[in-house]
Amino acid sequence: MGLFSFFNAKSSLSKLSALDNCRLSDLGLNRYDLFDARNLNAKSASCLLSERRSERAHFWLK
Repeated sequence: MGLFSFFNAKSSLSKLSALDNCRLSDLGLNRYDLFDARNLNAKSASCLLSERRSERAHFWLK
């Protein structure tokens, strides 16, 4: 689960959504990722966000 394993509540997603696009990009995320994760339970949301970050990091390193 990596970096997002500690996100265990929807309030965490709302805190992430308060970040601007540049800060989200620094984390390897975007608004669409948060939108997709909002209806999932905490464990699934953290897995989704970690997977998205990994995909972007892998693409960036190519």
